[in-house]
Amino acid sequence: MAAAQNALPSGQPLVLWEVVWERVEGAGTQAVFRFIAPQIARDGGTVDADAAFTDLDWLCTTHAIPVARLPAARADTVVVTLMDRPVARGTTDAAATQYFGVYTIENGECSPSDF
Repeated sequence: MAAAQNALPSGQPLVLWEVVWERVEGAGTQAVFRFIAPQIARDGGTVDADAAFTDLDWLCTTHAIPVARLPAARADTVVVTLMDRPVARGTTDAAATQYFGVYTIENGECSPSDF
């Protein structure tokens, strides 16, 4: 991930926490990429929401698309998550800062979707 850290638009360090594939009824397969990004923290963080959303788009393009194209890992939808600390999937943590980007893969590109 060191190369990704240097290339992120915000310049923030991050760690790939987990990648999960899920079947979504009526929508195909969804790949979820979860990253720890301590600099998005409300207290003491240096990356604001606009910069975090730019990072989400960049991570979808540079990390999710190549994986979603693999035959064994194909995904119709991608979710990219930035969180300032580990938060178990499906749970909440009121003290944690999290940003989510949901994308449809269209013509090999990330197209933002509402969720």
